[in-house]
Amino acid sequence: MPFLSPSPWCLTRWVLTRSLMPIQHSLRTLGMLLIVILALSGLAQAGQNTSGRSEQPVFSISPDATLSLQEAEQLAVQNDQGLAAAVATESAETSSAKAADQLPDPEISLGVSSLPLDTFSFTQTPMTTTEVSISQSLPPGDTLAQRALAADAKIQAATANIAVQQQILRREVGRFWLTVYRDQQTLALLAQEKSLYQRLLRSAQTAYSTGRARATDLVRLQVRLAELDDRIDRQRGSTAATKARLARWIGARAQQDWPTALPSALTTLPEGSVEHQPEIKALQANLAEARAQTGEARAAFKPKFGVSLGYGIKAGNQPDTVSVGVSMSLPLFTGERQAPLLAAAQKRQQARQLALESRAADFHAEAQSLNADVDSLTSRIDRYDRQILPKLRQVATLAQNQFGSGSGDFTAIIDAEQAEITGRQQRLDLTIDRAQRLIDLRYLLENPA
Repeated sequence: MPFLSPSPWCLTRWVLTRSLMPIQHSLRTLGMLLIVILALSGLAQAGQNTSGRSEQPVFSISPDATLSLQEAEQLAVQNDQGLAAAVATESAETSSAKAADQLPDPEISLGVSSLPLDTFSFTQTPMTTTEVSISQSLPPGDTLAQRALAADAKIQAATANIAVQQQILRREVGRFWLTVYRDQQTLALLAQEKSLYQRLLRSAQTAYSTGRARATDLVRLQVRLAELDDRIDRQRGSTAATKARLARWIGARAQQDWPTALPSALTTLPEGSVEHQPEIKALQANLAEARAQTGEARAAFKPKFGVSLGYGIKAGNQPDTVSVGVSMSLPLFTGERQAPLLAAAQKRQQARQLALESRAADFHAEAQSLNADVDSLTSRIDRYDRQILPKLRQVATLAQNQFGSGSGDFTAIIDAEQAEITGRQQRLDLTIDRAQRLIDLRYLLENPA
């Protein structure tokens, strides 16, 4: 068959087809990748929508966020060395309790009897005996059980002391936190007062130029502004000092801003009971320990027993021997030792019982007093909100209107504005006083455990 040469058109088409094949393959690959990306984007969007409907978003704490009371307390609990020492004490008491009800170590003895003094020979006479014995003493009565009870009571007391340390720490941190809050709220009031007196000074200057204000009004306002600057500087120094003391527990977080409103823990009564207060729990554990010690002292009036087992090796052809023995103490003279120890243990138990009752009575009385203070302060705050502050605002408005109509005195405006500022400061003081009472109530009624 003759060979046919390809035409130029066919050759050109073949060359173009071969050269475009990689490009077509790349386009198909890119298209498939685009489809996959779009599909994954749709699934991710759907997943975000679904999770947004079913789960709450997780927010991280920004370094610029305000420092809440709860966060300050948690940081202090994590960093306080005194609390770590209380935890170590609890661990030590737990380890000690494992050995509290154990028997004393057995004793082993090695002896030789009927040894001749002339030759010191073990085989000279058949009466020479080499004996090995082991003995075990048994404490009198239920001594071991009482020691176990005392050890458990020590663990309970150590656990309660951890809660006590936490409550004391929360109270101290709460007081420092509240002090900074009070200082910052006072600074805000001082800034508002300064802005007000600056406006009053401008108004007084205008009124003085028209003969409606006296020179004493201008000087009075200028002196008041200078006093405000001094108070602001003093308040800032106090705030910095309190934050420095608070930084002992929370570090650099003490330099953050504070919230502008008090948390609910410092505005509402806490729930709980004095009976569950950690200090009461610790005193109850101390009383249980004293009772166990009294039980151990009472058990000392009973005899102490001991058992022994020995094995003897005779000299010569004599058979070996086994010895078994039982010993018992005779508590005949209890008035010289056991009775004084029992009396001391009973007095110690009585003292701890009285300490518990006294502390519980103090807590009950303090809780009732704090509750009464909180009720009174809440009533006074409500009176300021409903009556006093609105009336003071009304007086200031009337003074401004009268001065504007030409029938009033500029001094009356200054006095009215000052009275309103003083009322707002007094309302803040009442709020801080109530919060301080609530901090003390939280210490009495709440149990962090």
